[in-house]
Amino acid sequence: MATILKANQREFKEDPNKIDGFRLFSDVSRIKRGINPHHLNFDLQQLNPGQYCSAYHFHRYAEELFMIISGSATLRTPLGLNVVDSGDFIFFEMGETGAHQLYNHTIEPCVYLDVRTFIGYKQI
Repeated sequence: MATILKANQREFKEDPNKIDGFRLFSDVSRIKRGINPHHLNFDLQQLNPGQYCSAYHFHRYAEELFMIISGSATLRTPLGLNVVDSGDFIFFEMGETGAHQLYNHTIEPCVYLDVRTFIGYKQI
């Protein structure tokens, strides 16, 4: 069955476990609609001005893909810093070469789709 998550029904909520400087908001409409993927994990994230998405990190067992929906942010990777904008796709491979971090250097929120693979385990 196909489930449509309408743009006008998004509800971004802050992860209560985040600390100052690392406050990321996730759209909870997927959870409210009962979408519980088995092999594909995805979230719509809102990164507010002056915030990091997370610590600089990589995934040992997952590939990850970001698509910037709106706004702009600074992307940190092993190759350095790059500005990413609305419409950009960013692919992160497994392992240290796929290390990444986003920082919103602007005065507007940056909204992006975060898609991650599940391979033999489920993220907590």
